[in-house]
Amino acid sequence: MRNRVVVGGVQIVMGTLGTTRKMLRYLPVFVTVTLELALSIGCSKQQFVLANTTPAQSTLTQPIVTSTPIEKALDELRVRFPKDIVIGFEELFDPRPDRESQVDLGPQGLSLDQVLNHVRSIDPKYHVELLQGRLVHVYPAKETADPVGLLDVRLRRFSMPQDSCLRQAIENIDEWFHGYAPELSTLLAERKRAWDRNHGQEIPGQVGDILGNCLSLAAPGPVHRNITVRDALNLMAERSLQVSRGEVTPNDPIYPPYRPVSWKFRFRREPDAATGLGGIPLFQTF
Repeated sequence: MRNRVVVGGVQIVMGTLGTTRKMLRYLPVFVTVTLELALSIGCSKQQFVLANTTPAQSTLTQPIVTSTPIEKALDELRVRFPKDIVIGFEELFDPRPDRESQVDLGPQGLSLDQVLNHVRSIDPKYHVELLQGRLVHVYPAKETADPVGLLDVRLRRFSMPQDSCLRQAIENIDEWFHGYAPELSTLLAERKRAWDRNHGQEIPGQVGDILGNCLSLAAPGPVHRNITVRDALNLMAERSLQVSRGEVTPNDPIYPPYRPVSWKFRFRREPDAATGLGGIPLFQTF
């Protein structure tokens, strides 16, 4: 018989009654580790946003950051072709311009290939390729946006999430409690633990299993094996496009209308970051 214990809105699945009693003795450790790790991840991402926000941009009516030319170009590209493409963007952590960038993608009526040529001319630091699945891959021409190689981490097993969870799965692919990329989250956890040990901040205990919506255990599939994190992000973006175009039947028709979801990866270099990576990685959707 399996038992369920709810702690702070988190559902923990346990085995027999005896196992449940035994596990409850360790529950405070589990909750402490869960909350501390979640707060650590949240603080890192919050620091990333705050570092790019000026006091004048703190109101809800103003953008958090101004767009770089390539960001603005890709935003305009998606407006021009709202249900024709999705984008996988490996972005260099460039300084933000003082004001919103202005770009020209050419007159209306140009084909996608012609508009992509305009995008290429806006920032030569990037390669722009149209891949199968109508995914536009944008990545640095010479440098790398991923010095640690997180996008190249191989996943032994990746299960496609529910269609209503695609955005959340992309944004949280690096977090252990969603479980979509365990090899990635294990690498990040190991680096974090090493940093904690070196700075006298090691957190004891082990993390248990958490069940709920938008987690890998609830993912309906299909299953893909031996693919990279980049491959998984592309697959989810391409799936979002197929669903939005009505080319496939949604696997959870609960939250229509579905919209195409593009992804972006950035790495903020910061030698003393508590991640132990020499910086802060950020997975985003747009």
